Amino acid sequence: MNRDRFLSFILVVAAGLVAISLVVSAGRPEWATASQPLERLTIPTPTPTLVPWAYAPVVVKNYPSLGQAAAVTFPNCRYGVAAWQNQMQNFDIVSNLGVGWYLDFTTHETPPGPAQAEYVQMVRLSQDRGESDTCGPDYGYSVSPPLTDAGLGAMVDANPGALWIVGNEPDRRTVQDDICPQQYAEAYHDVYQFIKSRDPTAQVAVAGLVEVSPGRLQYLDIVWETYLEKYGTPMPVDAWTIHVYILSESNEGDAHIALGTDPALAIPHSSDCADPNSYCYAEHDDVNLFAEQIVRMREWMKRHGQQNKPLLITEYGILLPYHYYGTCTLETCPPEGAPGCFCDENKETFHPQRVADYMTATFDYLMTATDPDLGYPADNYRLVQQWLWFSLAYDREGHASNLMDSDTYTLTLQGQTWRNYVAAIPPTVNLISAQVPVIVARSANGTDPVTVTLTAEVRNNGNTTSAGTVTVTFYSDAGLTTPIGSATFTDLGGCARRAAVVTTTWANLETGLHPFWVQVDSTGVINENGEADNVAQGAVMVNPFDLFLPVLLR
Repeated sequence: MNRDRFLSFILVVAAGLVAISLVVSAGRPEWATASQPLERLTIPTPTPTLVPWAYAPVVVKNYPSLGQAAAVTFPNCRYGVAAWQNQMQNFDIVSNLGVGWYLDFTTHETPPGPAQAEYVQMVRLSQDRGESDTCGPDYGYSVSPPLTDAGLGAMVDANPGALWIVGNEPDRRTVQDDICPQQYAEAYHDVYQFIKSRDPTAQVAVAGLVEVSPGRLQYLDIVWETYLEKYGTPMPVDAWTIHVYILSESNEGDAHIALGTDPALAIPHSSDCADPNSYCYAEHDDVNLFAEQIVRMREWMKRHGQQNKPLLITEYGILLPYHYYGTCTLETCPPEGAPGCFCDENKETFHPQRVADYMTATFDYLMTATDPDLGYPADNYRLVQQWLWFSLAYDREGHASNLMDSDTYTLTLQGQTWRNYVAAIPPTVNLISAQVPVIVARSANGTDPVTVTLTAEVRNNGNTTSAGTVTVTFYSDAGLTTPIGSATFTDLGGCARRAAVVTTTWANLETGLHPFWVQVDSTGVINENGEADNVAQGAVMVNPFDLFLPVLLR
C-alpha cells in the first residue's frame, strides 16, 4: 500500500542499552498506546531540549548473525515483493532474495526491475465523490493510464502477455483507489475489454481489497452482481488477488468500513484480544487469522464458480510499526510504555525477530496449504499460487517488514530470514495436462468421416520456468504407441498461472466414440518433479446423434 494517512505516533528518541524515557521540558506528551486508534494519533512538534524524567528496566535485543548467507540460485515464482525502481537499481531482488515477481503499484512501458522476475502491472482507478464517504449515485470513475492509444494502449502493446491488476484496494475510503463497488464493476469491464482487445494473451485480475472480511466480501458480491446485471455475463477474471492484513474496520479501524457495505459486517477494534468478534493490535501477526482470510476467499471463489482460477496475495506483511521517527530497540515494553516504540496489548513491539517469525510461519502455511474442495486443481489444489510481501523497503507504515536497509542496501534480519528460507527451496518444474476437452464433431451429411482439431492445455505447477522446447504428443491408444500428431511450446512459467495450448489434427474419423491420450514432454527432455501427471485422456464423438450408447437409469 502507498498509504499517506495511516499511522501517527509521538516524536521521541529511545536508544542505548538502557533506554532513557525522555520528555519535552514543557511537559510529558501522551505516548501512543494500543487503546488508541492509530489514525487518530498526532505527532507533536519536536523540541530539541530533552531531559530525562525516569529510568526503567527494558529488554534490548542484539540480534545474532544468521551465519553465512545462503545462495539463491533462481527466481521463485511463488515469492514476490513490492519494490521500486530506484531501489532495484542498487539491489538485485533476484540474486539477493530469489524473488520471482514484483510490483510497484503502477504501470511501466518498460519493467523497472530485473528481466528474470515478472513485473505485474497495476492500472489505477479513482472516483470523485466530494465529501461523501457513502455510495449512492453514479459518481463515475477515472482510469490511469487513460484508455487511449497513447495511454494504457502503449503500455499493453509494449508488454504482451503481462498480468494487469485493475485497481488497488478500491474498497478503502479516503486512500488508495476509493471507488464504489458498482462503479468498480464498470471500470473493470472497460479496462478488461481495452486490454484484451489489444492483447488476447494478457491476463487481467481483480484488485486486492484491504483484507478478506465479511464486509469486504460483500463489496465483492456487489461488484459481481453489478457486472452480471449490467453486462449479462459473469465477470471474466484470469486471476483473483487479495491483500491479507489483520486490521479492524469499525470504531475508527485502520482498514475503514468497506465502501458501499453494511457497517454491521465490519470487524471492530478492541483491546480485548480474547474477543473473537474483534481485532486487537496483538493479533496483527496471528497466522491463524491469516489462514482464516485465505480460506474465506477460496470459499467465496467456489460459491461463484471460480475455484478453477489462480489466487494471488498481492500484498501482505506487518503494517503496524516497530519505531517511528527514531530507533526502537525493545522487544518488550515496561508497564508505562516506551517512548518511540509501539507496544501492543501484550506490551510487545513488532521487533525484527517477531516479524521474521511471522513471515516464516506464513511461508510454512502457504507452501503446504491445500484443499481438494477449495484449492486450484491445476496447482495440486493449493489454496494460494503466489504471494507478495510488503515490502523491500518503505520508510513509513509497513517499515517493520522491510527486507532491506534503504541506506546501505543490505539485508535486514527479516531479509536474511527471507533469503535463507527461499534459498533452501530447490527449483522445480512440473508439467501437467491440465485440460483435455471432449470434442463433438458432425459431418455435413451425418455419415462421412471427419477431421477434427485436438486441443490440450498444459500448465507448469513447479516454482520456475520450464526452459527449452517441450513436445506434446497425441496418441490413439492408452499404451502411447500410436501417435496422432505432436506440437511444441517453449518456456512455460511456473505456479500454474499460465497455460500453453497445443493442437494437432486427427483425420478420417468414422461415426463413433474415439478416445485419445495426450502426453506432455513425450521426448523426456524436461527434468520434472514427477511425471505421473503428464498423461491425460480425451475423446472425440463423431456424429453423436447416430450413436447408440449405454444408458444408466438411477
